[in-house]
Amino acid sequence: MAASRRSWSLSLMPPVILQKIFYKTPADALVRAKPTCKEWYALLTDETFINQHFNRSKEHFLRIFDTVQIMDPVTRTSSVSPVPNELLQHPFKIDTLVYTHMVHCDGLMLVESYMWKCRDDGSRFSNLALWNPVLRNLRWIEPSRSITSSDYHGIGYDKNNRNDGYKILRFASRPWEIERYEGDEPEVEIYECKTSSWRTLDVELDMDVNIMPLCVAVMGNMYWTAYRYGEEEGDEEEIIRGFDFTDETFKDICLCPTSYVNSHLSCFNGDSLSLLQQDQTSRNIEVWVSSKLGGGDGDVSFSKYFSLSGPDLPALRVQANAARPVYCFVKPNKSVIVWCVGVEGEGTDKACTCCTLYEIDEDGVKSKKVTERDDVRDYSRAFRCGYVYVPSMIPLPWVRD
Repeated sequence: MAASRRSWSLSLMPPVILQKIFYKTPADALVRAKPTCKEWYALLTDETFINQHFNRSKEHFLRIFDTVQIMDPVTRTSSVSPVPNELLQHPFKIDTLVYTHMVHCDGLMLVESYMWKCRDDGSRFSNLALWNPVLRNLRWIEPSRSITSSDYHGIGYDKNNRNDGYKILRFASRPWEIERYEGDEPEVEIYECKTSSWRTLDVELDMDVNIMPLCVAVMGNMYWTAYRYGEEEGDEEEIIRGFDFTDETFKDICLCPTSYVNSHLSCFNGDSLSLLQQDQTSRNIEVWVSSKLGGGDGDVSFSKYFSLSGPDLPALRVQANAARPVYCFVKPNKSVIVWCVGVEGEGTDKACTCCTLYEIDEDGVKSKKVTERDDVRDYSRAFRCGYVYVPSMIPLPWVRD
């Protein structure tokens, strides 16, 4: 009864005031409010309002294990929903969904799922889907050929022609292996969501660049950390490698400030990159932020944002195959919130994997909260994935209200 009275009183408000209230309302609550009345439905499905709401929305953390969990890292509030049936009821036979890698763009997640025992010979099968966790819409993307373990993917759009919709990139991360062992020319492909079709790009992959798997989409383009190798053994430099969806080319964006094994790339302020790096011995953390992207990428450089040190700093990645942490910044204070996988009771029969949320500032660990525990001791599978994610009501390209 009380909820009905609130909805009725909101309906009597001037549209301008109502719109301002909705801009501050979480996307999942607005989705539930769509059926309230025709006026609300018209506003909440309006493309301009949806985009403006997304631009005002805050970063969240998203994790998938037995459920989908979306957390506001500042307030610590979270929503939990089932893993989409479409991921579990794949058009191909699936015994076990063992790993999912995702890339976020405008509230849409490009999902690359790995399954075991999907084919008759028991080998691994991979496929792609585009998913909006708030709208709970998901659609599989038919690949042009079988996806291999060396294939990388990204999502973006042509900034000069947004009406062309989203594009999905596929390329070989280790092109020298394809050329050496298969005798084929490594291909770069683009999937056009507007036409639901793949096309091959006339782009040559650099044989002296090794791109790392995890990536970030910023302002419609993709970015990875990578290593460019010189002619002499041991001669290498760590760089940021990008793919521009407007001119459909790979580019070296800039040099990384330092080189750490424990290095994590993310978006900053919606128009820049950040690097969170940790020394494995001292556990000291350095945070670097790039200049703005989108202009001349050749002018991009990193500057140190802040450094963190202290005896109680956590190991953000306990071993090489462990789930990577996700992080965001608390403003205006120079602190960082990190969600990472760790181990409790290591070396004992009661050892378990735990997922812990840390807030760390220049004085050390400000707060610590264990959010999940599991007796699975395989760090890479205990918590399948974690991402910085901005919830949105932007529909899938093929799905409209």
